[in-house]
Amino acid sequence: MCHGKAVAAFPIPTEPVAFENEVSGYHWANPGASSKIAILPDIYGCNPFYRGLATRFNQMGAGVYLIDTFTGFGDLPEMTREAAFARRGKVADKNFLDRFEAFVASQGITGIIGFCLGGLYVFELARRGVQANLIGLYGFPQGLPNQDPLPVPFEYLHTVGTPFTMLLGAKDPAVGPENVKRLQAMAPDVPSMDLTIYDSVGHDFLPLLDSEDPALRRTAEDALAKCDRLLRAT
Repeated sequence: MCHGKAVAAFPIPTEPVAFENEVSGYHWANPGASSKIAILPDIYGCNPFYRGLATRFNQMGAGVYLIDTFTGFGDLPEMTREAAFARRGKVADKNFLDRFEAFVASQGITGIIGFCLGGLYVFELARRGVQANLIGLYGFPQGLPNQDPLPVPFEYLHTVGTPFTMLLGAKDPAVGPENVKRLQAMAPDVPSMDLTIYDSVGHDFLPLLDSEDPALRRTAEDALAKCDRLLRAT
């Protein structure tokens, strides 16, 4: 399960403005902000977790765009993995990223953060040389099947020259611990990739900001601090 519920460590979401350009979603404006952040969510879409994160970045001084990857495919009929993957299967990945790349250029986006499916997109944006601060959490280096598939990160990472950051949990059952280890082994030969692997966690670890376990909470706090530094929202 990826993100869905609100995180108490984030502020109560403020109301954004819906937008529709090359892609669609929700905008938290901040006139004059030097940082413009785009959030690429997981398969569950623009839910309370991401609205809280967007509000947090906005209150820290950034303009924020929460991208609706699933525009035109309707709301989830139920918050289940099966329903989420059924809707995800309708997205043509390459077409979507072609439009998103144009959006990044037209809006002057300075930072992009992607989660899970959005993390896979971060790998691809780095391959394309998109000029923004790029950070992904729980991205899939082995790729994901799709009707309009993207290249598999494992096959091109050694050629990527654009800097990007990827954060993963060593025990991630969705990405697969074997794929995490393979990515870690490749990292010395991929100087453009700043890779952090957290030993004690699996998938979707950022909500551990609310954990009662101090060690788990510190892991999530470290990940969020890396996001803040890279996206220059502070």
